[in-house]
Amino acid sequence: MLYAIERTLKLIQGFALYSPSSNQTIAYQLERHAAQRADRAFLLYGERRYSYGEANALINRHAHAYKALGIVKGDVVALVMENRPEFIWHMFALHKIGAVSSLINTHGQGDTLVHALKVCSPKHVIVGSEIWAQFSACRSHMASGVPVDVDMDEENPAEVDVPVFGRRLTEASSENPSETGQHKLSDQAAYIYTSGTTGMPKAAIIRHHRFFRGGRVWAGAAFRYHPGDVLYNCLPLYHSNSVLLATSSAVTAGITMALSRKFSRTRFWEEIRAQGATSFIYIGELCRYLMNAEPSPTDRQHKVRVISGNGLRPDIWEAFQQRFGIERIAEFYGATEGNCITINLFGKVGSVGRLLPGMALARWDEEGQSFVRDSRGLFIKAKAGEPGILLGKIRPRGEFDGYHDKAASEKKVVHGAFEKGDAWFNTGDLLRTDRAGNLYFMDRLGDTFRWKGENVATSEVQEQISKWLPVREVNVYGVQVPGTEGRAGMAALVLADGHPFDAAAFHAHVVDALPSYSRPLFVRIMPELQTTGTFKLKKTDLQKEGYDPRSLRDPLYFMHPAQNAYVPLEPSLYEAITNGTLRT
Repeated sequence: MLYAIERTLKLIQGFALYSPSSNQTIAYQLERHAAQRADRAFLLYGERRYSYGEANALINRHAHAYKALGIVKGDVVALVMENRPEFIWHMFALHKIGAVSSLINTHGQGDTLVHALKVCSPKHVIVGSEIWAQFSACRSHMASGVPVDVDMDEENPAEVDVPVFGRRLTEASSENPSETGQHKLSDQAAYIYTSGTTGMPKAAIIRHHRFFRGGRVWAGAAFRYHPGDVLYNCLPLYHSNSVLLATSSAVTAGITMALSRKFSRTRFWEEIRAQGATSFIYIGELCRYLMNAEPSPTDRQHKVRVISGNGLRPDIWEAFQQRFGIERIAEFYGATEGNCITINLFGKVGSVGRLLPGMALARWDEEGQSFVRDSRGLFIKAKAGEPGILLGKIRPRGEFDGYHDKAASEKKVVHGAFEKGDAWFNTGDLLRTDRAGNLYFMDRLGDTFRWKGENVATSEVQEQISKWLPVREVNVYGVQVPGTEGRAGMAALVLADGHPFDAAAFHAHVVDALPSYSRPLFVRIMPELQTTGTFKLKKTDLQKEGYDPRSLRDPLYFMHPAQNAYVPLEPSLYEAITNGTLRT
């Protein structure tokens, strides 16, 4: 306990002294590690081992190849790749020369992928051959004239009609670029995409100081690395947990990161043991998937002592810790684009940390969907035990960089909240505190809900479903499924006159149009949808009504995982879903 407090105080003091003009970017830190400890293992990937020296040399070759292409400081390069070492070589190479890496969600397809590639206005696009098919399907809708290279994946090669980036490395130098140490922490480093509260994914502006601070805090306070530690990372590298926290903290501490292609419940602990991992980063559903696996005598046969992530629900917290013998869990709260980050450093079950200076919980009127105000028109702070919307004060040490879309950024800011002239970032999340000041996440407000570790914008899902011709109206919302984290998607549909619901055709449409986590798990066929006085679709009543066929007269359907199809939701199937017999 005292160790954690002392370490945290040192980190806070370090942040107070850090300068936006500092050149201590993560790329520069990696370069220095390569000079001082070249033989130390930096990255493990399957049977491959890359030392800091080898990784730095490969990154340098990529950097010089980009320079030969004319990429300069401030240019944006979109990366559309799955987890593999080459992703890291590309990203760090771009950061070494001052370019901006736009980290594209590889689950995106169709309009979603086109939007992500257009909104950041890239000067170049790098596509992994493993993603080539879905990229090719929407390539004609991209902005014309943007050069595309493919990074050929040995495991998933593809026939392509564009240059192969690997061939550009043949003549590229492995020497450090001269400009690596010239970039400031205040410079932009990346775009990371987040659903926001409405519409298509938004490109959140990520500056180098986010990598720097994420690395320091997670290395020193969350994971508390020791020499020789190995961090296991199976989260996608386009995700902020994976790149801002896991990758940055490994480089900051100079330890080893074991990278997995993707999460696999059957291979998870096998890979942990094979790589000698002492820690791993998670999202809530990952832990639940592991808990849902059959218990094994080998459950505790590993070296993991600490894990960190967000979304581990209180109902499985202690059971997970006990079953797998995890010494410490550093659950946290944070948003990719936000200025509110808290970490549970003291093991309080269910908590995401403490309410820190510069943060406030504002009382929220759920019925009116607005902040509660006093007689002066100012927000009222929530009391202990009372739910409130988490706000982060915008100030020099709590800056809000926002999105590429300035209008979208302004929508996340509330002015004059607690005093005239103040400005706060609105997380849109409902939390509460106990009397000791510990924070507990409760729910996400607005049109976005969280499912399978991803934020789902209902307006985006509605837009794609509305393109299915038999649909006249659609309302998408999140519903709770017992034993799962977040909310599952449900779509209420009004069909055009004379059109019966074709479950097979609808399934084919959503599979083609939406990422797996955005596809509605439940469908309700209704004669009409209710709206407010301002013609906004009502969601709250639909959420409360849920999907119980015993109380609803409307036809209900469920996307059955075993049958890979929408099937009628009968009472027996409902019981299997709600009692956990059928896992969603």
